[in-house]
Amino acid sequence: MGAIFCPWRLGSLDIPNRLVRSATEEGLSTGDGAPTQRLVDLTADLARGGVGLVVAGSAFISREGRGATNVTGIDHDALIEPLGRMCDAVHGAGGLLAAQLLHSGSTLRPVMVAEKDGPYGPSAESVDPVCGAPVRALTKAQISGVVGDYARAAARAREAGFDAVQIHAAHGYLIDQFLSPARNRREDAYGGSLQHRARLLYEVYEAVRCAVGAGFPVFIKMSAHDGWPGGVQPDEAAQVAAELDRLGIDAIEVSAGTPEGTRRNGWDHIMPAPIPEGRFFAYALTVKDRVSCPVISVEGWRDPLRIAAALERIDAVSLCRPFIREPHLAARWRDGDLTPAKCISCNKCLDLIVDRGLGCIFHKGARGQALTDA
Repeated sequence: MGAIFCPWRLGSLDIPNRLVRSATEEGLSTGDGAPTQRLVDLTADLARGGVGLVVAGSAFISREGRGATNVTGIDHDALIEPLGRMCDAVHGAGGLLAAQLLHSGSTLRPVMVAEKDGPYGPSAESVDPVCGAPVRALTKAQISGVVGDYARAAARAREAGFDAVQIHAAHGYLIDQFLSPARNRREDAYGGSLQHRARLLYEVYEAVRCAVGAGFPVFIKMSAHDGWPGGVQPDEAAQVAAELDRLGIDAIEVSAGTPEGTRRNGWDHIMPAPIPEGRFFAYALTVKDRVSCPVISVEGWRDPLRIAAALERIDAVSLCRPFIREPHLAARWRDGDLTPAKCISCNKCLDLIVDRGLGCIFHKGARGQALTDA
């Protein structure tokens, strides 16, 4: 298991092992976006459990970019102090914590539509396939505002004490919508060719980098395949990754799938069992062939022996659902118990998010209380 527990670097950040907790929505923040104590405890417990880097559940960069209730925000300065408490708890537990920055675009829960001016996307849509509401096209001035919101959010993350920031450009959210030739039908500088469709992403990265400085780690989560013919495809995703590498991105987490892909052909980024382990590994390798920065593979990793084999070709792997059931999974593997993760990919953890917050029906929380009735 030496490969799994070999240190690596994400930009200037020394990470003690090759296991990353991939971000997921937790549903454990206040209506204003502040993390609750339960979320602080959950995140700190992951750090105690030995994972090399924890990526916190996505934080909305603006109120317009919020996609659900009870999710974390980073859209105003009053959140710096409560987010700082979460950072302090993770650091006190010996861990590293990254903030994931998100504008959801029109990929949001239907209940959220009422609070929006839009919802907005790259192009107008009569009905969004996810939220079911009409979509308004962002103006150039609004796009500039989104870029600025990302930069200000990144600056807040650094001030709060996060060790890195991750730009969420996957899974059908706003940046991924701009990359998609089917969702982005603009005829200006933000639409048409791949270089134009990727312009928002490049501007966001450069604004974030300017906000946090050259030495602060900035990485990205991107979809290599949207899961349906009209969306992002692997070759174009690899071209975008290569340009991000040239611009100085510190690492790329490669995922795939969108809610729209689910509605069209059942192809999403979060699948129930049975699924092949490392289902998106080939996409990560396609990106790895085009970049010099570290590449992280996500989706379905469960067996430490398979993970160790994958790490001969990739820099790190990220998991989420296994850590929901076993927050101390990394420590278990480190200490010699190499049985695969107990997670069975039933996805019942995700069903809890809206009403009760993220949890596993088989696991007790950090303070010992059952997270569900089961």
